[in-house]
Amino acid sequence: MIRLLLGHQLKAFWRSRNAGKSIAIQIFIGFITLYLLFSALALGFFLQKFIADMFPGEDPSVVFCGFILYYFAFDILVRFIMQDLPTLAIQPYLVHNIRRSQLISFLNVRSLFTILNLVPLLVFIPFTVRVIAPNVGLIPAIAFVIAILGLTFFNHFFILFIKRKSIINSWWYAGFFVLIAAFVAADYFQIFSLRAISSYVMGKMLVYPALAIIPVVMAIGAFWNNYRFLLKNLFLEDIMRKGKHRQGTEYSFLNRFGTIGELMAIDIKLLFRNKRARSILLMTVVFLFYGFIFYKQTYLDKGMWGILLVGGIFLTGLFVVNYGQFLFAWQSGHFDGMMAGNLDIRTYIKSKFVLFTSVCTAILFITSLYGLLDWRLLLVQLAGYLYNVGIHTVIAVYFATHSYKGIDISKKAAFNYQGIGASQWIYTLVIFLIPMIIYLPLSIIFNSWIAMIILSVLGLISLLLQDWWVDVLTKQFILRKHRILEGFREK
Repeated sequence: MIRLLLGHQLKAFWRSRNAGKSIAIQIFIGFITLYLLFSALALGFFLQKFIADMFPGEDPSVVFCGFILYYFAFDILVRFIMQDLPTLAIQPYLVHNIRRSQLISFLNVRSLFTILNLVPLLVFIPFTVRVIAPNVGLIPAIAFVIAILGLTFFNHFFILFIKRKSIINSWWYAGFFVLIAAFVAADYFQIFSLRAISSYVMGKMLVYPALAIIPVVMAIGAFWNNYRFLLKNLFLEDIMRKGKHRQGTEYSFLNRFGTIGELMAIDIKLLFRNKRARSILLMTVVFLFYGFIFYKQTYLDKGMWGILLVGGIFLTGLFVVNYGQFLFAWQSGHFDGMMAGNLDIRTYIKSKFVLFTSVCTAILFITSLYGLLDWRLLLVQLAGYLYNVGIHTVIAVYFATHSYKGIDISKKAAFNYQGIGASQWIYTLVIFLIPMIIYLPLSIIFNSWIAMIILSVLGLISLLLQDWWVDVLTKQFILRKHRILEGFREK
């Protein structure tokens, strides 16, 4: 039965991927996948050399063991964003005389076919064969690979469970990211050292191969937990009920803002209810931690304010980048109905500015915690914020009036190039080029602080002229409205 169901899914995969899509995009995705797999394999073969260059004089096996848990911690985060839930694939079979245990077994087997399960094998197995096996022997090396497999499958089924629980209760999202934030902060501020823990645990597995049973038991436990959850919740009426329940969510606090508030509520509902849009929220939350990458003490000590400014622009404007590049396309499925109704275009455009400004402001307050590292980062982030709410938002809406490709918001975001055209690539390039074009010459002529002040003032002036920008962009939208509608109708 599982083989038959997998055959059905394989046919559905090829037919859906080839129907109504560009062959060039499929070839591109295939090349990207092969490139990632080849890169992982190459990394596995040359990892010994990289370790020797980066950690001279240290035992490659010890260094390698010290970073394994880092990899799997990062793997959990990547899986949460990219790993798809195959639940909907079995809906058509729920009405047939097929045992639920068989459907769940099929669901678990099907979920294993992901590139995320191949990458650790391609990285770790070559290193184990070339370095670990000659040093510790065949049996410990085999046990080590088994431990890697156990950790891989534990992450796989653990994330499936977390994502399914998050669908039922959105507080699981919050709890997951609070846990991630606490974990990152604890390691960053040296409350504990994940590298030391990883080196000790994985090193012990090389000395005592029987300890490899621990990751295997963890994987079996995660699988069984996931299996029991599906066995309890896999009912067609439950799926339909959940879909209906979501339609009742209201944001009454926005009603006080009139039509603009109602339009913002539509955007918020869209963000929480659909796969691709919801991934924007997840990416926004994840990228908030990129401040630990941009705001390094080395950059502060050397006065590398240009790099820090890029970080400030990125952090405070990442929602505008992610959501703004498909600004009107998010609603392409019902755009005809919106335009046919009694909707004031100027109010519609204005609501987008208010949404962007509100989210950027919230992000500014959240990321102000980076000021604990150095108070000057608050000024850098303020400069980035004023650029984003004053200039970046205008650029986002302008490019949205030149985007004519619709998107299916029910599909996942990972490796999904639907709706991406030339305007999206140019937009992404422009939003980071403009501040650098302003900042770099001024920092050379004067200094970095004056350059950031001028950039901030320009952003503030543009923000004060927002109503004028709304009028200009409304005219641009009206000029291209029918072309946008025509593009959104294409499947």
